[in-house]
Amino acid sequence: MERNSGHLTLRRRFRAFWLKVHLFIALAAGFVFVVLGLTGSVNVFFRELEELGLPTQTHHESDVQPHSLDEIMQTLTAAHPQRKGQWILVLPGYGKTYLWAIYPNPEETMDEFYAPLRVLVDVYSGEILKESFWGQSLSTLIYEIHASFLLGKLGSKPGKLGFDIVCFSGLLLLLSALSGLYLWWPRWNKMKTAITFKRRASPERFYFDLHKVTGFYAATVLVTLAFTGFSFNYDDYLKPLIRCFSPIGAEHLKDPELKSESAAGGRRISIADAVAIADSVFPGAELRGVQTPDGPDGVYVIEKRQSGEANRLRPRTKIWIDQYTGKVLAVQDPNQFTAGETFLNLMWPLHSGEAIGLPGRIAWCVIGFTPLILYVSGIVRWLQKRKAARRSEAGFKKRLERTMG
Repeated sequence: MERNSGHLTLRRRFRAFWLKVHLFIALAAGFVFVVLGLTGSVNVFFRELEELGLPTQTHHESDVQPHSLDEIMQTLTAAHPQRKGQWILVLPGYGKTYLWAIYPNPEETMDEFYAPLRVLVDVYSGEILKESFWGQSLSTLIYEIHASFLLGKLGSKPGKLGFDIVCFSGLLLLLSALSGLYLWWPRWNKMKTAITFKRRASPERFYFDLHKVTGFYAATVLVTLAFTGFSFNYDDYLKPLIRCFSPIGAEHLKDPELKSESAAGGRRISIADAVAIADSVFPGAELRGVQTPDGPDGVYVIEKRQSGEANRLRPRTKIWIDQYTGKVLAVQDPNQFTAGETFLNLMWPLHSGEAIGLPGRIAWCVIGFTPLILYVSGIVRWLQKRKAARRSEAGFKKRLERTMG
């Protein structure tokens, strides 16, 4: 009997400890979770919002042929002759026919953490439809809030700090979600009550049910978002644990430092030639992007998507090609990744919902609103309990005064 009593006391203390942890995280970082959740919901459909208002064009082979990437590159060069460095061409995705051309390091925003020039091109007319620096449009501003709380606008160091904070908040969200699950976990005979709302409940019970039911149904996705968000900046802390189960290359997912062979009077091969070379390495894989050489000794980087890759817009199949000789300098093939490397490669598509396709993106968008519901319901419930505790204390004092009087 004493052993059971001691075990029960220990469980109560353990539960009280995690209740305090859960409450502390909510009070300290709950509003941050709300901001990240709401901005994350918008970011799930970031590309569609960027192209909002533009018609979904339908062209058939018998009508108009799309301009080649070389022709589009000529248009970009003519519009921006001063930009001599690398361009990143991201091919149309998610049903649209528009290409995004990104100039990573424009002089106008070089003091910011991340603010490339982004140019939207109609691949059929070859026309530039709009262009702006990152953070100047509403959708990129929201994305910037999600990535660094806008600290990137203050410079590289503040931007890196903001990114560090955002990623670290993933760990706090993970602790909050897991502690919430522990505090919620009911006995099996009370499971139905734990995942449903009580009918005709009092305001106190309604907010209690709203908090626990929302938390239960959103827990799996919130844990996924928290873990993947943390991994973006702190994967070095995760790799030793993952290596216990599977090897991970030291340079995994890091672009190799490669240079093209400099030749006197060397002529750069065309983008079409570079793509054709990449096609010979990965025949049948979908072309998703091209990075042009960054200077005289730069290389082409061709991005392709093989069947089954979770990354859809920016996949991991890459080929590095000498800009003069067309020699294949390096290849990255996700099908050759170890289990540990594949796990790390899934972090982004799991975070964005891409891994599950459109249903996943829709679900992730909806789940982004749950931190707001949990934050408001949790705060209201906490205030209700504090008010009830003060009433109970006041009542106790009155009874004590009557007894002493």
